[in-house]
Amino acid sequence: MQITIQADPHNDQLYLALSSRALEAGIVARTIRVSEDVALDFDKEGRVVGLDIANASKALGESIEDIRMDALVGVKEAAELVGVQKSNFVRDYANKPNFPRPIIELATGRIWLRSQVEAYAAEKARPGARRRAAAG
Repeated sequence: MQITIQADPHNDQLYLALSSRALEAGIVARTIRVSEDVALDFDKEGRVVGLDIANASKALGESIEDIRMDALVGVKEAAELVGVQKSNFVRDYANKPNFPRPIIELATGRIWLRSQVEAYAAEKARPGARRRAAAG
């Protein structure tokens, strides 16, 4: 799958094209708004072809000019950053209230900002972090 990120800083909008086809005129047959600022684009076969994020700097917590493909991670990559097996990650980390909220939850999984997961992993690795987490 080829993923392309298009940023529109003027309108504070970010578009993730999930295939090269997503950028072709007329490919989007239906758009569903999944939250106030997020919409999914589907082709005529019902496949997700794109993800549109309005108010992107607010939703993502950083300037959209700084968002690159490696700035976004799925479950597998987030598990690696935290240092656990993918099979244990959702149960042991992703569903906890102190873990960063995903920027979007799709049928295929959740997507987080890499910087937020890295910050969580760094805090978790600090001496005394386990004691603080257990106390709180």
